[in-house]
Amino acid sequence: MPVLDTIVLFAAADELDDRHQKAASYMKSLKEKGFYLAAFSLLEFDIVLKSRGYSFEERMEKHGLLLRDFPETRFKVLPLSPHIFYLTARIEKEFEMDYFDAGIAAEALTHDGVVISTDKAYERISNLRRLW
Repeated sequence: MPVLDTIVLFAAADELDDRHQKAASYMKSLKEKGFYLAAFSLLEFDIVLKSRGYSFEERMEKHGLLLRDFPETRFKVLPLSPHIFYLTARIEKEFEMDYFDAGIAAEALTHDGVVISTDKAYERISNLRRLW
């Protein structure tokens, strides 16, 4: 079952986003067996919020709302390991992907080879399937 990309988090967190309903539906899929949120997605989500000038309190609120609306995000996150970071660096180099996309791709490949994202960059990796 798939791994969710950061795009899903941002769209699910923003009711004004055109992709909100679909993203919220994917977030609810975390209740199903085999669906996971990529740890890199959570990290990228927080770093982007921080880089956009969100305060500590605003970032805490965003994460708190995610937990409230999608409580499975508390435990349906794939673990990071040296193997994931090895694959991330390899994917960055071989497919010229940015760091976070490469990390999410590494998590998806290690899990089951499926990522839920609108980002077509994942299509460069032949043994990775992108849904959405």
